[in-house]
Amino acid sequence: MHFRGRGFECASIRATNPVSVRFVLTPDQMNEIALLLCGNNSEGAGRIALDQLASSLRSFSTKAITFLTEDITDEALSFGPFCSRVLLENGCASLVGRLDSFRMLYLSEFQSQPEYEPGKRAKSAFSWSGDVIPDEKSNQALWSIDHDLPKISRALFSKHFEHVFWKPAINKMLDYVSSHNSDPLLADVVNIDPDRFIDETKGKSMQLYSTLSKGVHWEFFTSALLFDEATVKNSIRETFLLVASLGLISHFVHTAYASLAPDEAVRCYIEIRRLVP
Repeated sequence: MHFRGRGFECASIRATNPVSVRFVLTPDQMNEIALLLCGNNSEGAGRIALDQLASSLRSFSTKAITFLTEDITDEALSFGPFCSRVLLENGCASLVGRLDSFRMLYLSEFQSQPEYEPGKRAKSAFSWSGDVIPDEKSNQALWSIDHDLPKISRALFSKHFEHVFWKPAINKMLDYVSSHNSDPLLADVVNIDPDRFIDETKGKSMQLYSTLSKGVHWEFFTSALLFDEATVKNSIRETFLLVASLGLISHFVHTAYASLAPDEAVRCYIEIRRLVP
C-alpha cells in the first residue's frame, strides 16, 4: 500500500490493467454482481434478505466501478474504500446466507421483531470475524469425536465449509467451464487450485478488509496520509475479482439457496470481467 505524504516508506501496490475509458453505469447495469452473489428466485424471508443485499450491492458496485474506470477524484479517494468494503462485506454476507440459510433467515426474522433494537449491538448480529473469517486453530483436526457441534465453525472460509461446500463446487465449476466455454475472460477461474483457493481467498479478504477499513473508519489523523489512486483502484478491482469468483463458484454448490443455472452464472461472471479486466 502506498500513502501520499512524507515520512513513510511503504511498498506500493500498483493498480493492474488500469482502465481509462469513461462511461456511465446505472445500478441496473450492475445486476450481474448482485445475481452472482444473491442468486435468483428466492422466496419468503430469504427473498426479503437477499433482495435487500442485492439492492445494496447494485448501488455501491455501480459507484465503485465508476471510481475504478474514471479519472481519480477527491470523492473517489475518500468514498471509494467505503463502496468497496460494502461490496466485500455484503457480498460475503449474501454467500453466507445462501450456503447457510438458517443464519440469514434468523437474522431477517429477528430484525423484524419488536425485541430488536437498532441502537444496540445484538450478540447474534452478522460479524466479519465469526461469520466470514473463522475463529479456528490452524492445527485443529477437521474430524474428531471430541468436537462439540456449537464449536464447529460455520464461517464462510472455515475448514468445514471448504471441505463440504467449496472444494466440490470448484471441481464442478472447473469441469463445466472446461467443457462448455473457452472465453479468455475465464482464464483466472480455470486456473483455480481447489486445494489452495479458500486459504488464499481468506488471506486476500483479510488484507482487503484491513486496507478498506482504514478508509471507512478514517484512521489517518494527519492530512499527509491519504490513500493514493493506485491503492484505491487496486483495492476496488481486487474486491470485484474476489467476490465475483466466490459468487461464480457458489452456484456449483448443490445445496446452495437461490442458485443460478451454470450457464447463467458463467455469463454473469464474464460480464463482470468485461467491466473489470
